[in-house]
Amino acid sequence: MNETIQQIVNACVPILCLLITAGGGYLVALLRKQTKQIEKELDNETVTKYMDMAAEAIAQAVTYTAQTFVDNLKAEGGFTKEKQLEAFQRAKDKALEILGDTAVKALGEIYGDFDAWVDTKIEQVCREIKTPATDTAVTTTAAATAASVATTIASTAVQQLTAEVITTTGETDPPAK
Repeated sequence: MNETIQQIVNACVPILCLLITAGGGYLVALLRKQTKQIEKELDNETVTKYMDMAAEAIAQAVTYTAQTFVDNLKAEGGFTKEKQLEAFQRAKDKALEILGDTAVKALGEIYGDFDAWVDTKIEQVCREIKTPATDTAVTTTAAATAASVATTIASTAVQQLTAEVITTTGETDPPAK
C-alpha cells in the first residue's frame, strides 16, 4: 500500500508543479492587467479633475470680469469692440491666475493647444451668461407639452381601436394574439 501511495505521489508531483507554474503565470498576468486598469482609472480621474477645475475657473473668471469690468462699461455706454477684447483678455488672465502653473501645464498636456481651448471655453461661458434662463424654461415647457399631447393622442388611438374591435366582433375582450 505504501508503494502505491508513493507511485501516486510521484505521478502527481510533476502535474502539481505544472499547475502551480501555469497558475502563477496566470496570476502575474492578472495582476498586470489590474495594475494597468488602476493606472488608467487614476489617469482618468486626474484628467477629469483638471478639466472640471479649468471649466470652473473659466466660469468664475468670466463672471468676475463681467461684474467688475463689463457691467460698468455697458452702464456708461463705453463697451466698444476694443473693450470687448480687453474684457476677453482679462477673463483669460484671471482664469490662468486661478488655475495656477501646475494645472495649466497638465491641461496643456491633455488638450494639446490649451490656449485655443481656453479661448473657446471663455466664448462658451460668455454665451451661456447672455442666454436668458427663460429660453431654457420655454424649451422645457414646449417639450413637456409635446410629450403630453403625444401621450393623449396615443391613448385616444388605443381606445378607438379597442372600441372598433368590440363593435366588429361583439366581444368585450380583444382577441388573443
